[in-house]
Amino acid sequence: MILLLCCICLVSDATIFETEEERDFEIIIDDIENLTKNPIDINTAHFEDLAKIPYLLPVHCLKIIEHRPFSTINELVNIPGIDRVIFENIKPFVTIEAKPFSFEKLTTRMRVMTQMPHEQNSEGYYTKSQCILNHYNIFLVTEKDPHESSFFDYYSAGVIINDRNWEFAFGKYNLDLGTGVVLSPIGSFFTTTDFRVMMNERGILPYTSSLENSGFFGAAFSDSFFVKYTVFYSNQKLDGRIDSLGFARSFYESGKHTDSSSLSRKDRINEEIMGYDLRYRFSNLLISNRSYRCVYSPEFVCDDSFAQFYGDKFWISAIGLNYYGDQFVVFSEWARSFNNHSGGLFGFSGFFPYFDFNLAGKYFPLGFCSPKGVEADDNYFGGTLDISHHSKLINLGTTVTFDNMVETDSAKYGLRVNLEKSYGVLNTKFQIRWRFTRETMDLSGARVFLRITPIKAIFFDLRLEEKHVYDSNELDRGIFGAIEAGLLLKNMRLRVRYGLFNTDSYASRIYVYEVDLPGIINNRMLYNDGYYGFIHLGIKPIEIITTTFKYSLVHKDSDTATQIGCQIDVRL
Repeated sequence: MILLLCCICLVSDATIFETEEERDFEIIIDDIENLTKNPIDINTAHFEDLAKIPYLLPVHCLKIIEHRPFSTINELVNIPGIDRVIFENIKPFVTIEAKPFSFEKLTTRMRVMTQMPHEQNSEGYYTKSQCILNHYNIFLVTEKDPHESSFFDYYSAGVIINDRNWEFAFGKYNLDLGTGVVLSPIGSFFTTTDFRVMMNERGILPYTSSLENSGFFGAAFSDSFFVKYTVFYSNQKLDGRIDSLGFARSFYESGKHTDSSSLSRKDRINEEIMGYDLRYRFSNLLISNRSYRCVYSPEFVCDDSFAQFYGDKFWISAIGLNYYGDQFVVFSEWARSFNNHSGGLFGFSGFFPYFDFNLAGKYFPLGFCSPKGVEADDNYFGGTLDISHHSKLINLGTTVTFDNMVETDSAKYGLRVNLEKSYGVLNTKFQIRWRFTRETMDLSGARVFLRITPIKAIFFDLRLEEKHVYDSNELDRGIFGAIEAGLLLKNMRLRVRYGLFNTDSYASRIYVYEVDLPGIINNRMLYNDGYYGFIHLGIKPIEIITTTFKYSLVHKDSDTATQIGCQIDVRL
């Protein structure tokens, strides 16, 4: 059998961000930046605090709590399941006896990107400024997409006041409450980030993303009085398609304005949301309830009223139950949406003497609609089971997935086997995977990655990929291979990658995560025949300034696409 050799990234960011789905990872990026400035004390942190570290799964957090106290952070590598690779990823975010929490008074990020050869209005601009004074967190984001003419075609601003016991937001803000069914900018489908995302609720957040059709604009307030509560209100314009009769037909979700057609959909639909979130913690049990009312103008019409939202208003509400044990955690959320469509998810994560165990399931019926969470285009239920064993000899893991679209009767079963071994300066990962539709295999393959670190500041990576998709007795293959070298010094970081790819069709396309300018998540999609690569350079000339440059090139068939980007980060 020919194996699918897809890249597995041991590079820390790729562990979280490599996915084939469109996600808003801005809140995780903010977590990483904040944790770098304020590491977590592993001897005193609660489970919820440790869960903020993006590279830790729930079972890792439970094991850290079980094995403490620690004399130094280096003792983390003695915990089964936390190997040298994971330790190096989390090392900047953990400490012993944390210092008092600190903030920069002012941070500014300025970014410009353009395609080559240069065309009129092909530049993309982004700025983010954040000022923290005492209890006040003031932030401003501006963005210009290619094809837009004004530097301020998109801007958002807001302020969050945090006085320990209560919190108030005004302007543009975001909410991350529950497991993502109802209120989360990332959602709750099972990819590499899901257990990390579903177990970490961040509450009221500054909205610093450049996604124009997400977040909230209005006010939110959070406090504690017998129960922890949050109330919020939002009224904003969203992009969408309006028909000749003046009815709304669909949202334009990406919000990217790169041509006249996308510009014509800008700010066409008004969205008004008002709701609340309640939570009560009793010992190890957390009970929560959240609900909000949506009103849209103009009202929606649709071709299929069973599968799509229509009308101008609806309520959505949800109940959540979380239990935190010594060796396991359980989480769940069930929601009622438009036209009384009910759906939700549950999960279990724990460890036993010889293996770690993760289980999650979900069900969303046709027509389930949550504007700030999950939307279902079909009757859908599925789940994932993950079992792993860690030892000094080898790390072994198995993942079984089940996904079923009821209306189309398209059940898919997946099986993955993961192997990982570190020996001296060499670290290797290998994965075999299969996917079946009923009794027919429609995808098969494997994943492999090699990293050599001859000295601490230098690494060399080998990434290989080959993808096989079976459809109607036809076989489509995609293949990819790349080498990468990196130099990581205190005030300079340099990474260079060169790769080749060839796919028989779009169906066998390949997704590859690559490092980008800070704050950008780039999962590049490759298809047809060609080569690609990038040069990424970060320099910190003085303590308060970091400059980053990136040059990337993709050549496929007879076309070449080149992009150049530059970014400056200032922290005072």
